[in-house]
This record gives sequence, C-alpha cells and structure tokens, in this order.
Amino acid sequence: MPLKPAYLLMAGGGALVLWSGFKGKRLTEAFRNLIAGHNPQNQALAYPITTSPSAYAYGSGVSANPQGTVVGIGIATDAEQYAGAGYVWGGAPAKGIGNWDCSSFANWVIGHDMGLAIPLTKAGQYTGQSHGPTTGVWLVWTGAFTINHKDAAPGDLAVWQTHMGIIIDGGQHMISALNPNLGTKVTTIAGGAPVAEKLFVRRLKAVTPGG
Repeated sequence: MPLKPAYLLMAGGGALVLWSGFKGKRLTEAFRNLIAGHNPQNQALAYPITTSPSAYAYGSGVSANPQGTVVGIGIATDAEQYAGAGYVWGGAPAKGIGNWDCSSFANWVIGHDMGLAIPLTKAGQYTGQSHGPTTGVWLVWTGAFTINHKDAAPGDLAVWQTHMGIIIDGGQHMISALNPNLGTKVTTIAGGAPVAEKLFVRRLKAVTPGG
C-alpha cells in the first residue's frame, strides 16, 4: 500500500533522522536500505533538484580535477572561516557563531551563507532561526547524490548516520562541528568519523563543473 507523506524519527548518537514522504515503499524497508548502504528508492522529499548526476561528471572523474568547482570551492572556503567556533547540540545558528552542531553547521554554510537549497528548504530561504535538516535527511535528499570517496572535491559532504562535515580538499580533510569540547575544527575525514558508521560522500547538484 503506497505511503501517504509520513515521518520516521530516530534519535541516537546526537542525531535526529527524518524521512519524509516516501511513496510506494514501507518506511521500514527504506530504513533497511539506508543502513545497508543502498540509496532509498522512490523517495519524494520537498524541493528536489532533478538533474541527472551524469550532468555533473568531470569526464575522467573528479580525482582528475581535485581542486573542484567555483561553487564547491566557495562552500569549502566559507566553511573554513568558522574553524575554532563552538558547538551546541541542536543549535540554531542564527543565535550566534558556533551555536550549531554538525548538521546545522552545514545548513548555515550551504543554506545561509551560500544561499543554496538544502533539504526541505528552497534556495535563499534558510535563515538559521531553526536547526534545519539533520544528517539522515542529508543522506537521502534528492538535491545531492552519492559519489566515490576517491572522487571527493572541495564542497562535497562527508555524511555518516550521526555526523557530517564539509570536505575542504580532495577527499582528505573536512571541517565539522564535532562536540562541545572540540568545537568546530578541521580534521582528516577518518579522524572525524563516528565509530562503526558508513561514510557517504555526497555532492550537491548545485555544484557544477561550470559553476
């Protein structure tokens, strides 16, 4: 039986995971697919960007052009300026620099500073007055697609089930809001990874080679 728009919430490890509006699949099946490392099929999240991922390929792969695109570099550069800021679990970033956790930091950089669409929010409309989408929403959002870690470039997202960061180089380092003790800082991607969680590198469809 097709699903009506619905929500599945899972709290754990500092994350609140949200799936909204899956059609034609049971929520439990979508959840199993995600945990197994498969992209959920037939998801219908608000404000999707529908262009094919192939439109954003670099031909021989991003690893041949690890310096990235203009938009991607802009995301990474903007994110790096916040190194040394704080961390607040569930924080709304408009309340002050560092009043964010890992996902609200990404929301602030991408949605507020860069003015790009983020999950559930159209381009130019994220003000930071609320936390915004969490890591689980970023994992399934159709405005981004999953790529190989070796092809990562500045502005791509390193996303786990309970943590995420913004990649600032060719797949080696990221900046993320880690915890109240460490705050927001640059780490290797491996060094910022939660234990026993699978890494997904996600590229915004707004990050184009000509961008």
